[in-house]
Amino acid sequence: MSSAKLLSAFQEAHGHLVARAASEKSVYLGLVFKSYTLRTTSQFALGYFFLIVLGIGERLISFGIDSIRDKPGQPWRIFPRACLYYVVTMIRYVLMIAIMYVYVEMFLIICLGLALGQILVEAIR
Repeated sequence: MSSAKLLSAFQEAHGHLVARAASEKSVYLGLVFKSYTLRTTSQFALGYFFLIVLGIGERLISFGIDSIRDKPGQPWRIFPRACLYYVVTMIRYVLMIAIMYVYVEMFLIICLGLALGQILVEAIR
């Protein structure tokens, strides 16, 4: 498939999602493996809660990575750090994909979750 056809297909799909969301007063929230269309107030509240928990979790796991120090003679400590880094990277990509839907309220909720997580990290230190 040529790049022009691929770009055209992407623009058509994006236009369809934007038009559907505008006409139905709903937000399409696509995560890595599953996507949801948020329509009701309770769905928005649940989605926002989930994004806040992800933001807090990202900051706490990042703090966990920093707390595992690499000491000479103990190379086994590299494996837990790498596993935590894998998890935190997945969370960051999910948050990035959620922000890419250009829904201002969702952007602010994600920033709130990250800020609350940072406050927890600072309190723990």
